Amino acid sequence: MRVLIVLKETPMTEQVDLPFRLLPELEETGSQRELEGVLMLEQIRRGYQVFQLRAGISYQLELRNTGDGVLLRGLAQGEGVSECARCLEEAAFAVEGEVEGYYILKPDEQELGLSDDEFTAVGADGVVDLAVPITAAIIYELPQVLLCSEDCAGLCPRCGVNLNTESCDCAQKPNPDSPFAKLKDLVDSD
Repeated sequence: MRVLIVLKETPMTEQVDLPFRLLPELEETGSQRELEGVLMLEQIRRGYQVFQLRAGISYQLELRNTGDGVLLRGLAQGEGVSECARCLEEAAFAVEGEVEGYYILKPDEQELGLSDDEFTAVGADGVVDLAVPITAAIIYELPQVLLCSEDCAGLCPRCGVNLNTESCDCAQKPNPDSPFAKLKDLVDSD
């Protein structure tokens, strides 16, 4: 499973590899291996938003041979900063996601016809890239709307002032560009 995040006219999420050789270490049914470490990724892009990671993505993984393939399960964690969706100031986040994957050791013709998101076929060299499922686990858990605080007042839609730190009187002034501005004239004429 490979996740590509593309933002036009800007580079996509940096590519960091974490190669791991499944074969011959996990060739026997029931064999397992535990891995932990940090995937040194500085940022992740999702759509227009850039998430800066403070110290990469830490991971704890377990790889287990199930007979026909190797099951990957584990946990990935990261924290960092991005832009608040309301006021555009810096907002901190912490994220944790479950890492999952399945690697077919000797795929047959029928399995090769299945979608890549169901499993990954292991090549002749026995090496897989664990950075892909680790990064995907974090991307899927990133907040859809990141706020600097739950009560963030955001920006004034008319003058653009940050309502968390300043105030404005735009709410009291009628907006002449509003499609409802003509209704005021009807009320005043009676």
